[in-house]
Amino acid sequence: MNLPKIENILNRCDISELIKIEKIVQKLIENQKSASELSDEEQGSQLRREQRFQTNILGTLVRITDIKPGERKEYSVTLKDISQSGMCLIVDLNFVPSRIVEVVFAGPGGKIKRSYLEVVRMRKMTNQDGSWLEVGCRAVGDEEVRHARLQEDQIAKMRSKMHKRSGIIILAVGPETEENSKLIERVKAASYQIRQITGIVQAMESARKISAQLAILCNGSEISKDPKLLAELSKAPSTLARMAIVDNDEDRFALIEAGVDECLKKRDSEKDDFLFYGIERAMVSHLLRQGKSLNSTTKALVVSMDNTKINLITYQLEDHGYKCKNIDTAEEALQLENNQFAIILADYDIDNNDEIKKLVAYFTGSPVIAMCDEIGYGHRAMTTGVANYLNMPPNKDDVRMILESCVNSKQPV
Repeated sequence: MNLPKIENILNRCDISELIKIEKIVQKLIENQKSASELSDEEQGSQLRREQRFQTNILGTLVRITDIKPGERKEYSVTLKDISQSGMCLIVDLNFVPSRIVEVVFAGPGGKIKRSYLEVVRMRKMTNQDGSWLEVGCRAVGDEEVRHARLQEDQIAKMRSKMHKRSGIIILAVGPETEENSKLIERVKAASYQIRQITGIVQAMESARKISAQLAILCNGSEISKDPKLLAELSKAPSTLARMAIVDNDEDRFALIEAGVDECLKKRDSEKDDFLFYGIERAMVSHLLRQGKSLNSTTKALVVSMDNTKINLITYQLEDHGYKCKNIDTAEEALQLENNQFAIILADYDIDNNDEIKKLVAYFTGSPVIAMCDEIGYGHRAMTTGVANYLNMPPNKDDVRMILESCVNSKQPV
């Protein structure tokens, strides 16, 4: 702004013109003040929204599926990332997951809120204050809850058949130690048929030959740390349930991620109630997995740091037969092999197009879909070279159409 030049112009004006200019300047100043106050109000509103989501709401979580008849175990839970479509929960490490859970918490004004949720994602988190489970859930309706409870009745009937035990063949996989021998004797005393096999490769072959229903991995912690053993474990027959005995939670989570149906800590496996309940849970969990066809070989990569967004899109992709891998940043994605995913979905940042451009350039053989928080961002995302965009939260029909248009002709990797 050239102030001396403006001053010279005003000096040549008469009094009436100066009065008009004064009114115009005053109006401009008022407009600027009003805009500034509105901006401050919007910033305050945004801050309140952020504070609301950072505030932890304490509640109670109850497993309502895949439990013993009459059992209703409650867990303390912290809720965050709440939306109409799902929640992100924080639970203690002793939480045993089930497919459907009931969450009860106090809403605004002290009103009690009750939600039924399906567990779609779970991971262990650790910081200087300790460790906890982060559980991603999607909201389910009354009809789905009713269906889940009917399914539980069927599982209860199946468990009653399992109590006969004479037709169930179990493999004890592990070295011939005194500890493992005692476990085998306890299983035999409960009328199960059980055979000991030292190695995983031999166990998987034997399971196919004799149609075994369950493999107990006696040295689960050792297996969890060996990629070769985990790879052999993945070759198990589709009808074989797997239960592992582990030393700690880290090994437990590694094996569950690798597809093991149930894990028991070593000290718990020494108690008959825990051992035989674990055997039942492993077999029931495996049957449920088979029913949902979770052994899909079609892979999808989801790149996002938003837990709620990951939960919702992962559930829908799995519903279409995809097996999802979730990572936080584009930098991590660029370290992966670029030919193993049928589709890539990544957060679109309107202020940083470079990240998604790098993904498009790297994953040349697979379509990259931009996940946009606002409708208007989709058209801008298309200028980066992505195959399509998806508005959040994801609509089922939109997901279906995008999958059909982008990967309809692409064979599973």
